[in-house]
Amino acid sequence: MTLPKIKINGIKQILGVISGKGGVGKTFIASNLAISLAKLGKSTGLFDADISYPNVFKILGLRSKTIPTADNKIIPIEKYGIKIVSMAGLLNQEDEPITWRGPIMSKIIQQLLRTAVWRDLDTLIIDFPTGSSDCVTTIFQNFAVDGVIVITTPQQLSLLYAKRTINLCETLQVPVVGVVENMRGEIFGEGGASSLAETYRLPILGSIPMRKQISAFCDQGIPPVLQMNELEMIFTKMARFLIR
Repeated sequence: MTLPKIKINGIKQILGVISGKGGVGKTFIASNLAISLAKLGKSTGLFDADISYPNVFKILGLRSKTIPTADNKIIPIEKYGIKIVSMAGLLNQEDEPITWRGPIMSKIIQQLLRTAVWRDLDTLIIDFPTGSSDCVTTIFQNFAVDGVIVITTPQQLSLLYAKRTINLCETLQVPVVGVVENMRGEIFGEGGASSLAETYRLPILGSIPMRKQISAFCDQGIPPVLQMNELEMIFTKMARFLIR
């Protein structure tokens, strides 16, 4: 018997950003997409589901601590018009290692999602950890995720992992909204996501070029979507597609 999945109070829809391979820019896309949705007038939250290696705070330039309330509720930190919850806000220092095993991390991730005071959100974007870890399956099997975006680079190895990720979502009956190709250019090539999208009959939501400025802004904790017209156009188009 399959138990009904949890719908979080005050959240109209949950959208995941996921990848099979690390280092493809998943957190960069999740955070800049959340900001783009907020700029279009949608109340948006961002949940960093990577418990072991949380980096949403780093990429958004956040140094605040998340202090639980007296009744153990989590108040999201607000910046750039979005509400943010990450394990990084609960650590004593940003390089503190986390050594919990899978079952404990699964319990923590459920607790963070359910105790956060999101209030009224049009969309909660979940920045998933890489691959098919316990944290990924915990969210998919327990929470009502309305859809996911799969991130890949154009290179063949990344595309292979993206295929595995799409197949995982199909197995767990989680809808895949579309594919985003990141780091397009001389190093990784371009157009690789086209065959992936064609095979699975999915739209390509965006193709993001590799630019030195993107890395520089992320290292400074500044969202590139607020600084680069080229990226603003790509992410705004992506956000409008998701709103439709």
